[in-house]
Amino acid sequence: MKIREAKAGDEKKIADVIISTWKVAYRGIVPDDFLDVLTTEKHEKLFKKNISEKTETILVLENNAEKVVGMIFGGVDRSREYDCEIVAIYILPEYQKKGLGSCLFKEMITSHKRHNYKTMVIWTFKENKDRDFYEKLGGEIRLENTCFIGNTKIPIVGFIWDDINRVVFT
Repeated sequence: MKIREAKAGDEKKIADVIISTWKVAYRGIVPDDFLDVLTTEKHEKLFKKNISEKTETILVLENNAEKVVGMIFGGVDRSREYDCEIVAIYILPEYQKKGLGSCLFKEMITSHKRHNYKTMVIWTFKENKDRDFYEKLGGEIRLENTCFIGNTKIPIVGFIWDDINRVVFT
């Protein structure tokens, strides 16, 4: 496995990871009719722009065959309440529970430290079955809100790190 910065041409691969993961991870949280019609186009455009403009840090995880099987991205906190945020971290279901998420997370924290960021937030669905991942890394739920997907109001929680130097890697 290899972690590297995303480059032009990775947009579809990143979008495929996101859509494939959403359809499994968020079934029962996000309405099925929304998940069933998800396509990669919106994400491809977003990542094409972000990669070309380098507006955020985007890292990909490749398997030994150089297939993108995971991704993470983040940068300055969009709310400006914290120094930085991780916007998304996704790994294809068949590669999960192997410590790869922690590897991606660690690389992003290293990038955030290079920018002299200290405080960090990550938002996730309150019912996300894998949210204990953030707790194990030292994040604390301190924020609650909701988001709308279609006409469905879904509770979300914000994990906070007061100092990313204290992220717990086991």
